[in-house]
Amino acid sequence: MSTPEMSAETKSEPCRCLCAKNMYGTSVRFSETWPPGTHESTSYWCLLTQGPAGPDEHYVHLTRCVPGRACYNAL
Repeated sequence: MSTPEMSAETKSEPCRCLCAKNMYGTSVRFSETWPPGTHESTSYWCLLTQGPAGPDEHYVHLTRCVPGRACYNAL
């Protein structure tokens, strides 16, 4: 089964359960203000599973935890 995925140029609200750790903080909510390429070196985890995969057993990422994914929760 495939998961929805967006290009880096597409903007969408990330899932409220997506967490990130990078030098700009732990919130992906304001990710549009991160410098270009930052999302590629960021560590992500799901608040529901406390791991690198969501409840649907697919990896979490800023470009993958978007509307259309089965476990997506809007902000």
